[in-house]
Amino acid sequence: MKHFQMRQIKIVSNRDILFIKKVISYHTIYGRHTLPWRKNISPYKILVSEIMLQQTQVSRVLPKFLLWMKKYPSLQSLRRASLKDILVLWQGLGYQRRAKALYTIAQSHVRIPHTFEALCELPGIGKYTASAVCAFAYNTFTYPMLETNIRTALIEEFHMEKEKIHDGILYDTLDRLTKNKHVQKIGARAWYFALMDYGAHLKEQHISHNAKSTHYVKQSPYKGSIRELRAKILFAITHTQEVPKDIRTQKVLEQLIKEGYVIQKRNSYIIS
Repeated sequence: MKHFQMRQIKIVSNRDILFIKKVISYHTIYGRHTLPWRKNISPYKILVSEIMLQQTQVSRVLPKFLLWMKKYPSLQSLRRASLKDILVLWQGLGYQRRAKALYTIAQSHVRIPHTFEALCELPGIGKYTASAVCAFAYNTFTYPMLETNIRTALIEEFHMEKEKIHDGILYDTLDRLTKNKHVQKIGARAWYFALMDYGAHLKEQHISHNAKSTHYVKQSPYKGSIRELRAKILFAITHTQEVPKDIRTQKVLEQLIKEGYVIQKRNSYIIS
C-alpha cells in the first residue's frame, strides 16, 4: 500500500511539472506582454487595472486604463480629482462602485499597502484583488489567486472528470502548484501572468468550464436592469441632464444618496 501511494504522488508531481512547463512555455511565446499595466509596473497601476478588470473584459478596459493613467498617473493626482470627474471618465465600464472605491482609497492613503491583510481592508478589494496586487506589484505569493481564466486552466488540466467543483478544490491545486520549485523560481508575477494568459488562450479555443464550478453565477442581462438605470442616472447628473423617467428612478436616487454618490440640492441632484 505504501509503495502504491508513493508512486501515485510521483505521478501527480510529474503531471504538475508538465503543466507548469506548458503554461510557462505558452506565456513566453504568446503571452500578453504588451498590456500597459504589465509595463513599468507600479502598485498604483496594478491596483487601477485590477479594479477595472473586475467583471470587465480586457478589450473594454484597455482604452479606459490608458485614459485614466494619462489623467491620473498617481495616487496623489487621483486625490486631487473630484468624484464627478472620476465618474465621467469611468462611464462605459459599468459597476461605478469600483470607481468610487478608487476615489476613496486615494482620499485615505498616500501609498498602496504592501500586505495582503492591509489590502483586504481597502474598499472594493476582496481576496482575489489583494492577492493580485501582491503578486503583480510586489511579486509575492500570498493567498492563491483564482479567477475565471485560472479556474478554466486548472479544471481543464486536473479536474475534467468532476462536476460541481468547489473553489476549495481548485485552491488546493493552486496552492500545490505555487509551492513547486519551478514556480517559486520564476516568482508570483511571472507565474500568475502565465497562468492567466494560458487560461485566456483556452477560452479563445472555446474551452470554458464555468458550468462545472459551483461558484459560477451567470450575469443577469444588463438591458433594462437596475445597473443600467444607475448608469443612466449618474450619466445624466454628471452631464447636468434630466434623470430618466422610470418608476424605479426615485428608489435608485435614494440609494445613490445613501451610498454617497449624489446629494439633493433643492429640486436637483449633484455629485457629492
